[in-house]
Amino acid sequence: MAEWFGQTLNFCISAWNNLVATDRMLIIIAAAVILSFAASDIITNLLGRKKKQALGTLRKARHKKAKGIRFGLIGRKVVYSPTEAEGHIAVVGGSGLGKTSALLIPTLRSWTGHFMTIDISGDICKNVAAPDKLIYDPAGKNTVPYNIFGMIDKFHNDTAKDEALSQLAYLLMPPTKNSDDAASYFLSEGRKILIASLIAFYHQGLDFVEICEKIISSSWQQLFTAIDNTKYTPAIMYINGFAGSNEKNISGCMQSCTASITLFATNQAVKQSIGRPPEGKNAITPASLENHNLFIVVEDAKLKLYAPLLHIITAQTLEFLSARKITDNYKTILLALDEFVSLGHLEITEALRKLRKRKVRIMVLTQSIADLDMMYGQAERKSMLANFKYIAVLSASDSDTQEYLARLVGRHDVRNTSISVSAHATTRTHSKSKEYIIEPHDFAHLGKMLVLLHDEGILRLHKDFYFKH
Repeated sequence: MAEWFGQTLNFCISAWNNLVATDRMLIIIAAAVILSFAASDIITNLLGRKKKQALGTLRKARHKKAKGIRFGLIGRKVVYSPTEAEGHIAVVGGSGLGKTSALLIPTLRSWTGHFMTIDISGDICKNVAAPDKLIYDPAGKNTVPYNIFGMIDKFHNDTAKDEALSQLAYLLMPPTKNSDDAASYFLSEGRKILIASLIAFYHQGLDFVEICEKIISSSWQQLFTAIDNTKYTPAIMYINGFAGSNEKNISGCMQSCTASITLFATNQAVKQSIGRPPEGKNAITPASLENHNLFIVVEDAKLKLYAPLLHIITAQTLEFLSARKITDNYKTILLALDEFVSLGHLEITEALRKLRKRKVRIMVLTQSIADLDMMYGQAERKSMLANFKYIAVLSASDSDTQEYLARLVGRHDVRNTSISVSAHATTRTHSKSKEYIIEPHDFAHLGKMLVLLHDEGILRLHKDFYFKH
């Protein structure tokens, strides 16, 4: 080996001596340029890595010790936000890229508070062995029922109950964005019919599904007569305003009302899984979150069909949590909303602001920013995302989402050096430009990585799939 090395060295020295001065100079300059760029890249990467891997309020620990919102891996350690910390989470990524398997399930497995999760197809429930588990599955044979009137029944006076029933009507028929005057009229007046019906027949002892069936099976004339016959003035006042109105308009309002509750009056599985439980039996209400972990299971194929059901459960839960009076003994609650856009229009921005100080964290999972724009509009979407402390991006295939995320991550200064070499001189030209820290198109090709945006920078993490443990 020593003899070979000596021969090789002598050959290189001989070849160097045979070069003319100009060739030697060109080789030296080329080597210097290469080393300069290499050194610059090494320094930039080191500094950049240090900046990007700044954890801030996040923590890093081994798998068994990471308790809370689990985002991904640096090396063999999990980057996570502790359960008791503050901060809502948005997860963006297309179908099959790990929103559930790499973030939601690992999080629920390690969560030390209570949680409610929308569970598409039951995959989460099967893979999360949470204590105090309650499962609502309208298509299941032995589901725990969901009691829509559960929280209302706890009020001790009629006035409070009537207010809560009116609010329930707003949850069932929420205001819509960008609707024309006619649509807004039929919605608002149809809501009055629903409020009148809920108030009138609730005090007659009917349960929610029974009231929905009564509305659906009646013409507006029959329904108004039935409300009048209850002699309950607060309900009658809502329909008195229709006196003298055009019958065609009243029919349109009635159609708007019935459209919002058709699922609850006609779908047998839903009807059997909603209502006050028999004496001695459990039922799920939003208050169940204080002592249980809730799984709301819906088959993927029936997601669109059951959307009104998921909407009212989620809306009632947000309403309950917004009024939550916490003590030091209360556990932090996680509300995990998979397929978020399928839940319909929720007052989510207001909830994000209110719940941060009430030991509640919301995790929203969606396929793209564009989906949020379709449901909420760009202005509300921007306001909504501004209230998420963490945004985890697993992929972004549409250009609008890519561009938005690239702008959100930001730009940095890049120093450019160009070198021209001639036989007589070497010229260096320096310039600065601003470039995206992450180019928009790169969000479509993250592969096994994800990008986490948080208050103190960005992190590039390896996805932490639950089935690899």
